[in-house]
Amino acid sequence: MLRAFTFYLLSLCLMPLATAEQHLDAYQLITLVSNPDLRPSFGGDGSSYLSGGIGILVYDGATAMDALGPYQVFSNAGLKPFLISASKNDKGKYKLNLTLTGQLKITADRTIANTKDLEVLVIAGGETETLKIARDKKVIDWIKAIDKKTIYTTSVCNGLWILGATGLLKGKNATGNWYRADELITHFGAIPQLQKRYVFDGKIVTASGNTAGIDMALAIVKKVFTGDLNDGKDYTQGVMLDLQYDPHPPVAGGSIEKTEPAVYNALQELYDYFSLADSVKALPIQ
Repeated sequence: MLRAFTFYLLSLCLMPLATAEQHLDAYQLITLVSNPDLRPSFGGDGSSYLSGGIGILVYDGATAMDALGPYQVFSNAGLKPFLISASKNDKGKYKLNLTLTGQLKITADRTIANTKDLEVLVIAGGETETLKIARDKKVIDWIKAIDKKTIYTTSVCNGLWILGATGLLKGKNATGNWYRADELITHFGAIPQLQKRYVFDGKIVTASGNTAGIDMALAIVKKVFTGDLNDGKDYTQGVMLDLQYDPHPPVAGGSIEKTEPAVYNALQELYDYFSLADSVKALPIQ
């Protein structure tokens, strides 16, 4: 996104007009830094990654929206997120080139092998590969090690299954994918909060379905950009307007409550056909 250029033009055109004392002005819009600073640190050349930042865990079969929704929000907020691969190639080495849902080809920025600490970790959900990742002890151990230093450890949709397999959800309020959410969230020792798009419980943050990752990322932006004189609201609105994020779907839906019972039952029957709930409840909690 042309965030820097757009905000530069705003600073030239709008700064003389910014008179409201209690609201963000154009200068703040282009200079405000999150507190704490969630941007990664780099070496003297400005490009060699050193540590920290917002990392989004992806893998072959991850849901594109789970990863790219938060990625776009954090990017527009100037936080420089990056994608971290948890998948290996045929030789057993972690790889950067991945295939997400819908056969979308992406190149991750880093792998779990060369990422040691983060300020924010986002775990994307996906399809059957999500279960595979949730059983991978190296990935689970990596998440637990990263969590020791994070400000927020988060999941989107059924990325909760991966996060839950670490044991970090025990005793936490959480939300996740709609499918048998009550019993599956409970399986990981968490307390279901099914009516919520996203849930903060200390440093653990969970988002319900795919698009809820956008709302969760915006909520994090609001929490860390309180220096805009309006408790983060102005800066978050700026990011939302830059994205023109104001959803108005053509039909009511997107949650159990708003979906016709026949449609809900059909979709759940489809998932049940593949014994998905049983597979999740068979996951070990490490």
